[in-house]
Amino acid sequence: MKYLIHTNRYFYFFLLFGFLHSHSNAQSFLNKHYLSDDIENLINSNPDQALKIAQYLLSKTNTSNKEKAKVNFLISKAYLVKGDFSSALNFLYEEKNYEDYLTEEEKIDIEIGKIVLLRELTLYKQSKKSLENLENKFKNTHDSKLKLYLEGSIAIEKAQFLLNEGKAEKGISLLRKHESSLNKTFKNNKDLELNYIITLGQLYFKESDLVQAKKHFESAIALVNNQNGENVYSKIEALQGLAGVYLATKDHQKVIDLSNEAMVYAKGLGNLFLQVEIIQQQNLSYLALNDMANYKLTNTRFFEVQPETEAQEQEAINTAYNLISDEYSKDYEDDKSGYLNTIYIVSGIFLVIILVCIFFWQKTLQRKKGLDVIINYIEITRSNLIGSFSITDKKQEPRKNVILKETEEQILNKLKRFESSKRFINKDISLAVLAGQLDSNTKYLSEIINTHYNVNFNTYINKLRINYIIEKLKTDPNFINYKISYLAENCGFSSHSSFATVFKSITGISPVKFIELLNQEKENNLLEE
Repeated sequence: MKYLIHTNRYFYFFLLFGFLHSHSNAQSFLNKHYLSDDIENLINSNPDQALKIAQYLLSKTNTSNKEKAKVNFLISKAYLVKGDFSSALNFLYEEKNYEDYLTEEEKIDIEIGKIVLLRELTLYKQSKKSLENLENKFKNTHDSKLKLYLEGSIAIEKAQFLLNEGKAEKGISLLRKHESSLNKTFKNNKDLELNYIITLGQLYFKESDLVQAKKHFESAIALVNNQNGENVYSKIEALQGLAGVYLATKDHQKVIDLSNEAMVYAKGLGNLFLQVEIIQQQNLSYLALNDMANYKLTNTRFFEVQPETEAQEQEAINTAYNLISDEYSKDYEDDKSGYLNTIYIVSGIFLVIILVCIFFWQKTLQRKKGLDVIINYIEITRSNLIGSFSITDKKQEPRKNVILKETEEQILNKLKRFESSKRFINKDISLAVLAGQLDSNTKYLSEIINTHYNVNFNTYINKLRINYIIEKLKTDPNFINYKISYLAENCGFSSHSSFATVFKSITGISPVKFIELLNQEKENNLLEE
């Protein structure tokens, strides 16, 4: 009897222990589930708080890889809302490590996130390439719901590219074509619906259809408000769009009211890029109203934050190039490994030997091709580059600001003198500094560089620096023996990595490879003599 009593006690003890343990695990799962929902709800209104919760979840040792994959994506969205593009890119590309734990829809969202970020950084070529890869990757999907979501998301991104290219009418037609399929997707995805409405508003505004533009921006604001105003990021976009409409109709007081509301939200998000855009709208209206006191205040704020946004943008561009390069390298290595394994199984040692021969043959051809390309490239001197930047090359697009012809000519002449000097290798050179040196303002200078040189200020300076160092390498034998870090510093770059990234983006090859090919070209010339 005593034995039975003890046995029953142990039985109930283990039963109680098992119940408490399973209850604890279930509670832990629910807590993590609710925290993930909290992150998603906070991203567009309080990204800092969303990031705190996300970092807490990642720090938990019992967080699964599937949960980490979702949290990483949410973190990237939070950084995008904050305007920290570099961090957003890092977390998006890290998702490659969790690909096996992602759903098909999550994979699409991640690729769309990359496309948006690259487009925001004006890396249009890379962004379009990512969009093309996304289309090819999921074009054969049999999931009708997923297919509708994919087609809708891609249509919106294509419309954004058309907007940037000044083809607003085509963008409107494209979105209207997918309207019915998009409406089916909107039921489960309000963020996509907001993106669609705002994009249409921007397209109509570009087409100068102010009535339709206003209608869509107001519709977007109403949709956000119906969601209890949680998507502040989209609301700022809609408020800016609506302010642009009122600016076009010269209702400047309305512009200021909308801009002030948007600024409150932008400061809450900590997004400096949005703040700069809003300040530019405010300044135009303050000038029109002759409100010089407020104009001076906002202009001071503009010059405070602009250098920081330029630095953040350049950092994000460098990050993007590095991540894209790493991804291509990894994809190449994976493809190569799979291909070689197949050859080993099917063809054996004999085909492996042939493959190795072909590999070296291709490498030789690539090397020769690279040498030919670089020989042609180094013939482009700095003077030739500058000479190609002429008034005849400017884009035939409506100007954002009316600049007097005389003023424009004066700034262009000063830019020619600047290009002939070595001031562009100064590390402290910036749009604001150069504008001061040329007795101009950043708005005029930026627009003239964009119009006549077809590049932004950073690219303009980087091209001058790279062509300067190429000329040095070509004409001064000592430079070929210098370290890359010295070359970077000599032409005005703050770091070895940023120099290497920019050099490769302009020439297509790394500085080390460039010098190697330059040496080969000189050796070939000696042999020919």
